[in-house]
Amino acid sequence: MASSLMFVNCINHETETDVNIPLNMTKVTGNALRIFGNIDSKQDWSSITQGSVTVTADADMDDIVKVQILTESPFCNENAAVLNEATVSKGQTVKLVYDAPNFSDTLFAACVSKNKNYYIKAFTVNDSEVSFSEPANARMTRAGEQYPDLSAIVLGAPEKSINALRAEASAADSEKPYVIIYDKSDKEINGSNRINSSWADGSWANDQLWAAKDATSNGWTIANGNITKTITEKTDLNTLQWIVNYYLPKTGAEYTTGPGKKSNNWKSIVEGTNYFKQYKNHFVSDGNPLTIVPLQMNTTEGKYNSVYYYYFPASKLNEYTTDEALAAYIKTLPKFKAIKGYQDGSFKRNTKYLLPYYGDGALAEGTAAQSLSIPAGYLVGFMNQKINNEANQVHQAVEQCMNGDTYGFGPLNKETNSIFGHYFSALSTDVSMQSTKFTSNGGTETQTKNGSTPYGMTWDSPRIGIFSANNKVFMCFEDGCDCNFSDMIIEISSGVVVTNDPIEPEAVAYTMCFEDEPEEADYDMNDVVLRAIRKNDSQIQISLIACGAYDELLIQGYKDNNLLNGSKEVHKFFGVEPYKTFVNTVIGEKPFEPITTTVNIDNSVNIGDFLKSISIKNLKTGNTIAMPKTGEPPYAIIVPLNFRYPIEQCSITTAYPDFIKWAQNRTVAKNWYLNGVDDKLYPNKFE
Repeated sequence: MASSLMFVNCINHETETDVNIPLNMTKVTGNALRIFGNIDSKQDWSSITQGSVTVTADADMDDIVKVQILTESPFCNENAAVLNEATVSKGQTVKLVYDAPNFSDTLFAACVSKNKNYYIKAFTVNDSEVSFSEPANARMTRAGEQYPDLSAIVLGAPEKSINALRAEASAADSEKPYVIIYDKSDKEINGSNRINSSWADGSWANDQLWAAKDATSNGWTIANGNITKTITEKTDLNTLQWIVNYYLPKTGAEYTTGPGKKSNNWKSIVEGTNYFKQYKNHFVSDGNPLTIVPLQMNTTEGKYNSVYYYYFPASKLNEYTTDEALAAYIKTLPKFKAIKGYQDGSFKRNTKYLLPYYGDGALAEGTAAQSLSIPAGYLVGFMNQKINNEANQVHQAVEQCMNGDTYGFGPLNKETNSIFGHYFSALSTDVSMQSTKFTSNGGTETQTKNGSTPYGMTWDSPRIGIFSANNKVFMCFEDGCDCNFSDMIIEISSGVVVTNDPIEPEAVAYTMCFEDEPEEADYDMNDVVLRAIRKNDSQIQISLIACGAYDELLIQGYKDNNLLNGSKEVHKFFGVEPYKTFVNTVIGEKPFEPITTTVNIDNSVNIGDFLKSISIKNLKTGNTIAMPKTGEPPYAIIVPLNFRYPIEQCSITTAYPDFIKWAQNRTVAKNWYLNGVDDKLYPNKFE
């Protein structure tokens, strides 16, 4: 009899699809009050911010093929996603609508080349226009740049590097091993001082550092080895700072290190760019003067740092085919002063440094620069020498554990990375070393120590990372004991070939979740789940991905689309019958592939408005469920990003504890959908 009644009911519902029974809002509100408490009267249940911006494709790129609106900077950032895009040519202007996550105040416009290179600019959700063109004075400065006379750039006497002095100390007395003091404050206390024989092979013995003598020429000042001039051209520092902060967050990354939860950015560094992969973390000279601009000295130890550069013909990569052989060759090269570090927590761009070419022959005090430019095709590498002592004299610093020479080419760091108590702290917890120390009774003790950083460095890891963005290249330095790599950020503003890895951010996903019986809803928000992405400014791809309802349901909204025109019961899209199967809401049960279609829309239509036009019809109750009116209970919600909806019969308040806070005050916990309870959420096949 029950089977017969169900069959009769099904027949009646199928023939009464035009009948619409209004929701009993008293029941709906009473049920929601029990679950959510008092709902904010201004709550609209959409976690997106709608807007529009006019974009002019005038970035400094030759082959612009489209513009995009992005959630984040796309450089070395897999979280960046596309909100909208349009096909354009260089110089064209286009208006794009967008639907941003509701917690995002800053978005990014991008010009994209046919090779998938990007040039971006940050803007706020209140901005109505975006242009990428630089101020005229910036372009004029580059075009008419003046440089010092070569005769004014003359080398002083060379100095030995810390590596050279440590090699010298290691060989000085075989009966008295070279010792590095763990803590300079207790130099006379046994137990802190450790033997280190890493430099004993003498390979660093002839490592020399060179710097230009003080002089002035053509508006440039040469002092303390720095060849500098003040720059006043305006540039988009805001976008630049966003790029840096996304690539190298100071805190809060996936892995953190030490006090203050500093970000471990090592993963970003080792993935690197083409420089890292192809040129062993060296730059390729383009034959123009090599200039650098410091952007950030975000370290309390910046004043102890001095950056040096070296160069060599690219053919040496073929001659020295192993890292060990190349490292041995680089140890013999002269290193030239590039910049003396300083301590400044601000982000600025006000001083340019010139790095000239002194030739490939023998050097002596008084040697003048041969050219403003390093020959095209040469490789250029960098080193940071850190001397942390009051006298600032390198020969007084070789015993202190906080001092050392660190390179972009990792094999040159093996000796320094072995210094226990400072540099070794940045090594991975998987890396171990034996360390011999002096004991309090005057003897020695050998210990096995592990690095201190989860997912940290290895022995031959680079301590200078390289990344490209907006037609420029940047260096980021790790000068000590963590893997933050934001101690110093230096822009290379001219003189090197810019290589870019293709960038392919995915489109932002938007999820619309329905409750099929609002009067008695359990608010697991999975009775019908739709996923939408914007393919371009005139197409939206929409997928039916779940049906956690037993009732017969129809999706309505677009008469000319088979998925959205209400002609087919929802379960039957998946080849199952209503009243029998939950689709993609129960973990462990058979997963079903999404049902996907594409809808053509006017380019002025926001995706949020598109989704709000969709409703479901419950054939059992006769109710039509659409996006709630402001202040009504959440029998439908719209959520951005790769939202994981709750599993079957698990309230959204259990799956996402912050949802209640947001329900009661829409200005609080706006990013509630980023903080779910993993075992209460259905797996997202799109991640």
